[in-house]
Amino acid sequence: MSRRFACIAAVIASALAHSLPAQAPVRPDPVGTWRGTSLCQLRLSACHDEVVVYRITRTRTTDSLSMDARKIVDGQEEDMGVLGCRFDATSARLTCAMRNGVWDFTIRRDSLVGELRLPDGTRFRDVRTVRAR
Repeated sequence: MSRRFACIAAVIASALAHSLPAQAPVRPDPVGTWRGTSLCQLRLSACHDEVVVYRITRTRTTDSLSMDARKIVDGQEEDMGVLGCRFDATSARLTCAMRNGVWDFTIRRDSLVGELRLPDGTRFRDVRTVRAR
């Protein structure tokens, strides 16, 4: 009797699974405010570890975003500049090229993690942020 019950349960579970609407995958969205750290990877440089705030907004192009980067100094935000970025929703990657290197970020749930690599490929900064509420 228990084998028969298991077969019936399997048939019911399969029917229910096929009758439920498919859930669309959650698409990562980098737009918003992110807060965290940007840590130097080259200790013998003028680089300083920083607490950062990134404000990411949409631009007119679907895969382009703007990142307003700031650092916290003495409790106040200081402007570091605005970067133009490209976003690949499929890989959840945000890439921001600039003259001195390339910022490469990945969205992982409510985290935006990444790095800055110099033109020669040297890893210069490690960034770990979370979405601000």
